Amino acid sequence: MTVMTGSKTAAKRETRMSEILDCAENNFVEKGFHGAGISGIAKECGISVGHLYHYFTSKDLLIEAVVERELMRQKERLGDFCNLNAVEIRDQIAPLVIDIIMKHQDPFRTVLNFEILAEAQRNPSVAAILHRYDGEIRDQFCAVLEKAGITTPFLRTEMLFTLFAGIPARTLRHPEQERPQFIEMMKPIITKILVGENLSVK
Repeated sequence: MTVMTGSKTAAKRETRMSEILDCAENNFVEKGFHGAGISGIAKECGISVGHLYHYFTSKDLLIEAVVERELMRQKERLGDFCNLNAVEIRDQIAPLVIDIIMKHQDPFRTVLNFEILAEAQRNPSVAAILHRYDGEIRDQFCAVLEKAGITTPFLRTEMLFTLFAGIPARTLRHPEQERPQFIEMMKPIITKILVGENLSVK
């Protein structure tokens, strides 16, 4: 009975924390990390400021939790690649990456990620989280390419991630961009980066 009660309490706590993080994300995207206040986040969540502090004892810790959750989302997207065998990686990795570009670049997440980048410039704790996840994601993706016997995996990964970083910026700067046509023209470039031969620096 005690175990079941403890499990229910833990599940309820996790649900409440997730709700707070959702409200925090909304406020941070709308007002920025420094413009958003704890009182506004608590109000949107339907709880008191004191109740919010019961879950996150400071705004800095709330920001760090939002950053952790967003970067974990990005890391989890690699799951589709890690389950492929060597032949499947060479055949499917380019289409899967293109699919991610098409489906996972919504404006809300783009603004949140730019807020994270800006915060990392002035907040060492956020910078450390960002660098840790970036390293883990890069290593994981490199391992996928190495599994398929693809040459220069670190160079390819860095080129691809640089492309990923630039596309959301263009979406914000040029919202009228014809995304399907753009991606169609990018497909052979992405394929070359991922599985093309003789990708090297001379």
